[in-house]
Amino acid sequence: MTEQQSTGSAWPDPPSFYKRYTAENVEKLKKARKTGIYPETPISLPPLPDFLLKSLEPPTPPTDSYKIFDQTWQVEDRLATLNELGVKQLFPEGQIDRIKELKKLNRTLIVQYLGLLDILVNNPDEFGQRIENISTIFINMHHILNEYRPHQARETLKLLMENQVAKKRQQAAELRRKSAETLQMLHDFGQEIGHSLTDHTGRGGEVFGKFEHIDHLGSNSEDVKMSETCIKNEGTSDALELNVTSAIDSIV
Repeated sequence: MTEQQSTGSAWPDPPSFYKRYTAENVEKLKKARKTGIYPETPISLPPLPDFLLKSLEPPTPPTDSYKIFDQTWQVEDRLATLNELGVKQLFPEGQIDRIKELKKLNRTLIVQYLGLLDILVNNPDEFGQRIENISTIFINMHHILNEYRPHQARETLKLLMENQVAKKRQQAAELRRKSAETLQMLHDFGQEIGHSLTDHTGRGGEVFGKFEHIDHLGSNSEDVKMSETCIKNEGTSDALELNVTSAIDSIV
C-alpha cells in the first residue's frame, strides 16, 4: 500500500491576486479614483477568477488584529487576559500583590500534585481532572509573571543605556589623555626645534615665529631654509593643537 506524500515549503507562495495589477488595470484604477466611480462590470483575466475593479484598492489598515502566516498578531502590543485566552482566572481582578498571589498558586500547585499522586495510586482513571487543574495553575502563574515584562524591558533598557554612557565616558577620558600626551609631545618638539635652530644659527629666539627676522641671518641660504622650516613647523603644531582640542570638545 503506497501512501501519498505531499511536500510544502516553509513559506507560502505569493498571493495570486498580484497578477490582477496589470498596466491596463492600474490605469483604470487611477481614472476611477479621480472620478470616484468604480464600474460594476467584472474584469476577466484568465486563469484568475473574475473580479471587480474596486477590489484592486488596498485594504484598510487593521485596527485590532491581523494575521500573518496563520498567526494572529495584535496591532496594540498588550498582554491578553486569561478570559480572552479561554482560561479560568484563579486570582482576583485589578491590582494585586503578585508575589503573594504567586505564593498562593504555588501552594495550590503542590496540593494538586499530591492529589494527582494519590489518584494515580487509588483510581488512575480519574487523573485527567488533576492534570487540567495543574495546567490551569501553571498558566495563571505564567500570566502573572508576564505582567512583569514591561518592567523588565524598562530596566534592561536602562542598564543598556548606563553601560553605553559609561563606555563613552571612558573613551572620552582616554581621548583627553591621548590629547594631553600629543600636545605635550608637540610642545617638546617645538622647543627642540627652537634649540636646534639656536645652536645652528645663534639667533633661534628671534627667528622662531617671525618672518621679518630672517634677513638678519645673513646670506647663508641653508640658514634661511631652516628658519622657514621652523616657522612652518610651529604653525603646523599650533593648528594641530587647535584641531585636537576642538575635536575633544565636540566629542565630550
